[in-house]
Amino acid sequence: MRYKKINDATVQCFITEEDMLEYGLTLSDIFERNEKGEGFLRDIIERAHDEVGYMINGENIAMQITPVQNQGLVVTFTNESPVGFRDILQHLKNVLQGVSAELIRQNESMQQLAAQEFDENRRMFVFMTLHQAMQYAASVPANLSVRSHLYKADEAYFLVVERNRLSYKAFNKISAQAVEFGNLIAVSEERMQYLKEHGDCLIEDRAVSRLRRIYLA
Repeated sequence: MRYKKINDATVQCFITEEDMLEYGLTLSDIFERNEKGEGFLRDIIERAHDEVGYMINGENIAMQITPVQNQGLVVTFTNESPVGFRDILQHLKNVLQGVSAELIRQNESMQQLAAQEFDENRRMFVFMTLHQAMQYAASVPANLSVRSHLYKADEAYFLVVERNRLSYKAFNKISAQAVEFGNLIAVSEERMQYLKEHGDCLIEDRAVSRLRRIYLA
């Protein structure tokens, strides 16, 4: 693990796949926030004091987890939400550098939108190819009714998945599965509006089930 102190309130921790194997962790543990995942995240925060001199001021710590395909995770946490998340966004480009030029361009064009409040009941996944989106859809259990929408923008495919009637456990599990094929980005109303205005809606509803049927046909 490698730590980077952004400011006195905000720290980023870069976690490789090897680190996760060493802890016996999977992405599901992190996204479902089960006992093992919660313990790991607490340990990251506690170790930040020894690594970069991070001091916890107050009880409220905001955390953002950014999976990076084939490279692991970036966990960013802050105890000064308004200031801290502005710094998170400023450094997000550096986190994604080298992963995908398309993702970086998306981040640059939408950076100002991401400072808004994120919707925890919606997740947005970006895939570089339609085939990757279909592969992911085929991995989602067929017995789950997933409210979802597919867009194309800037040569990438954006799948928006809503929790709707799903349990948080099921919602987090299918979110973790998506990271095997694409990348997760946070959702806000402003970001959704940007996508609707600048992208093409390919499948308006039940995108996961429709993509699954196409892939398995």
